[in-house]
Amino acid sequence: MESPLSNPYSTPAANLFGSSSGAVADAVSPSTIAILSATKPWVRFMSVLMWIGVALMLLLAAGMGIFSTLGAAKSMSSGPLGGMQLVVFAVIYGVLAFVYIFPALKLWKFANRIGSLGATRSMADLDAALNEQRSFWKFVGVMTIIMISLYLVAIIGFVAFGASAAMKAGAFPR
Repeated sequence: MESPLSNPYSTPAANLFGSSSGAVADAVSPSTIAILSATKPWVRFMSVLMWIGVALMLLLAAGMGIFSTLGAAKSMSSGPLGGMQLVVFAVIYGVLAFVYIFPALKLWKFANRIGSLGATRSMADLDAALNEQRSFWKFVGVMTIIMISLYLVAIIGFVAFGASAAMKAGAFPR
């Protein structure tokens, strides 16, 4: 069988990586692997901390839920909601725990992909690792936008509530 280089009638091909063989172009440089390998322990560390946070939030939510259903919360909590405060906080902690699962999983997968990249040096593993990192940062960006929006809504609500209360109290002339 003829190679594409010896056949003048074959379609032209360009190597975008600047090397003469495809095998070399598919290998990731040792410096890139070294840089990513140096981040792997920190990525794994942050992922483990996030998993621990998820577990603690779920335990805390379950504890608050059990505590509030046993009735002990009614005698210990004072306030406008009574025992419902613990139920509300339990739900909030439960939701936050599930929100933290996705970024913890993405960081864990990113660390795993870095390990695979160190073993294979293939562009496919580099792409997979960077895709996990992209997913993590996209999630963080979306959650940041959501939190900024919630803060703005809360600030507007607090200002409106304060102005309304001040008007009712007669602090502002009408």
